[in-house]
Amino acid sequence: MKRIQGPTMAALAVAALLVGCGGGAVDAGPVEVSDDVTDTTAADEDTTAEDTDEQPEEETDDTSAETNEDEATRDTTDDDEADDRSEPAQEDTTTVRLYFLAGGGETPARAGPFLTSVEREIPSTRGIALATLRELVDGPTSAEQGVIDDLATSVPEDTLVLGVAIDDGLATVDLSREFEAGGGSLSMMSRLAQVVYTVTQFPTVDEVVFLLDGQPVTVFSGEGITMEEPASRDGFLRLLPTVFVDTPATGAEVSSPMRVTGMATVFEATFQYRLETADGTVLDEGFATAESGMETSPFDITLEFDVDEPQPATLTVWEESAKDGSDQGLRVTSLTLLP
Repeated sequence: MKRIQGPTMAALAVAALLVGCGGGAVDAGPVEVSDDVTDTTAADEDTTAEDTDEQPEEETDDTSAETNEDEATRDTTDDDEADDRSEPAQEDTTTVRLYFLAGGGETPARAGPFLTSVEREIPSTRGIALATLRELVDGPTSAEQGVIDDLATSVPEDTLVLGVAIDDGLATVDLSREFEAGGGSLSMMSRLAQVVYTVTQFPTVDEVVFLLDGQPVTVFSGEGITMEEPASRDGFLRLLPTVFVDTPATGAEVSSPMRVTGMATVFEATFQYRLETADGTVLDEGFATAESGMETSPFDITLEFDVDEPQPATLTVWEESAKDGSDQGLRVTSLTLLP
C-alpha cells in the first residue's frame, strides 16, 4: 500500500474540518442590532446541527446572487408602488383654526384691523399644537386671502417654532428670536395675540408662556411689553371687533343646526345676525345677546337653515349704534352650508 506523506495528511484533515463546519463561509459584514433583538442561541444551535448533516454545496457566484436579490427587491418595490398608485392612501387630517388679522367690524370708537379665525385642514399628528403654530407662521394662503379682504399676519415669516410643551392647562411656546423683530407696539401685540388665540383653541390650553430661543420672556421686544404672567385671551380683547365670531371660522363647512360662538362688546349686550346664501336668500336672521352688556363677554347661539346641496353663504354680524341706531361694527364670515 502506498504511504500518505505527512503534509498531505494534514491538508486532508483541514479539508475534512471545513466540510464538517458547513463549507464555504461568507463574511456578511457587521450585523445591525435593534431593540427588538431576542435570544437566538437555540436557533443557532439547531442551524449548526443541520449544517453539519448537509453536504457541502457547489460554490456559486456571489455577485450573481446579489444581483438576483437586488432585482427581486426592485420588482417587489415596483409592484408596491404600482399598488399605491392604483389605490392612493388617504392621509388623516385635522381641522384647526388659525388667527390672522383683517378689516371689518370697525366702529367710531374701535379701529381695525382685528383678529379673525380661518379654518384649515392639516395632517393629523400627536403634536397638533406645534403643527398648528407652524401653519400660523406660514401665513395666510392665497385662497384664504381671496375670501377675506386684506387678510394679513403680524408674525414674521422667518420665525421658527422650536417647541410646544403643554402641562396642566399651560402651554410653553418656544419661538426663535425673529418673532420679536420689527414692527411697532400694535404689531407686537397682534403677533402675541395670534399665537395665544391659536394655541388656546385646544381644550387642554388656557394660558401661554413664551420662550425665545429657549429663554423665558419677561419683557417682549423693544416696545417693552411686560410678560411676567402667563398670557391668555383676555389680555388681547382690544384686538377683537365689537362682535367677534370665533366659530365657525371662515371657510368652515357647516350643517344645521349651526352653533355660533364668540365675544361681544355691544350696547345692552345685543347684536344682530343674518345668514344668507350667495344669491341673497336669507336663511336665518334675528338678534342675539352676550352674557354681559357692561364688558366684553362670550355668546353662544344656534342658527337653523335648510339647503338641498352644498352652497356658499355668509354670516353677517353687527350692532346698532346707541347714539343714532345706525348699523356699525359689521363683519362677514364666509361659509359653506351642507344639507
